[in-house]
Amino acid sequence: MANTTMRDMGFRLDGASATLVDLKAHLNQVDLQRTLDLIEDSAMSDTNRSYLYGLAGTTFTINGMVNTTTDAIFGPLVNAATSVTKTFEYKAYTNRFYNGEVLLTNIQYSGSTNSLQTFSASATVDGAVNRTSVALA
Repeated sequence: MANTTMRDMGFRLDGASATLVDLKAHLNQVDLQRTLDLIEDSAMSDTNRSYLYGLAGTTFTINGMVNTTTDAIFGPLVNAATSVTKTFEYKAYTNRFYNGEVLLTNIQYSGSTNSLQTFSASATVDGAVNRTSVALA
């Protein structure tokens, strides 16, 4: 199998009208991270540490350019807290998708003289991430 590149990936997120908006053309970086807590259950008589699996969680960060598409999604979140979850879909490559519900936790707009204005956003997945071969509608 060939290695995948940024051309293979895709990323969609709920827009203001609660429909998935394709952000691929506006992004320059996407990170999807899965973490798993470990709980140490070593006894005082043990000579090596031992662990149990704890809770798992998934986060992602995205970075890209500010324009009318991205500002319509992230701009309202800069000045207002929201408890509304958004649906996301990350396409890793053909027929491999990850999706779920997220809470956006950190939105940042950046820019300097003679440069594009950029944004970054962090999100925490609420519940499980679905790994599937079929895109969301």
